Amino acid sequence: MLVVNQQKRIVMCLVPKAACSTWLRVLLQLTGNPNATKLAGVSRYLLHPNAKAFLGRMADMSTSTRKTFLTGNYYRVMVVRDPLERFISAYRDKMCRHNYSVTAEIKQRVRFMFRSNVSRRLRGICALVLYTLHLLLSYLAVLS
Repeated sequence: MLVVNQQKRIVMCLVPKAACSTWLRVLLQLTGNPNATKLAGVSRYLLHPNAKAFLGRMADMSTSTRKTFLTGNYYRVMVVRDPLERFISAYRDKMCRHNYSVTAEIKQRVRFMFRSNVSRRLRGICALVLYTLHLLLSYLAVLS
């Protein structure tokens, strides 16, 4: 998602699991609007849908306006993260924490896919370790 802070002349690409909620909070605080600053302190589940009231979203703009922001005198920012760290963070967020967007049935299926004969408590950890090892070995194979 591309957001725009026109006052500070910043266009930022928010990448999920790469501190996008934190950066969205920073952009809201930079507006100087007391209501935006207040919104910066709420949960991430309320933050993302309500931030568009204070920051422009490229998806809501015309093509000519987008071109102005992307080719004009604006700072363009994108924060990325190591893919393995991002994967582990996403796994922990979706599978280990109480998350309403991922149902218990889906979590259970993922756990059983990787290790059906391990106790319930250890299934998530084993799945993470096995998958992480698989990713690491694949990454190392590409490098050599």
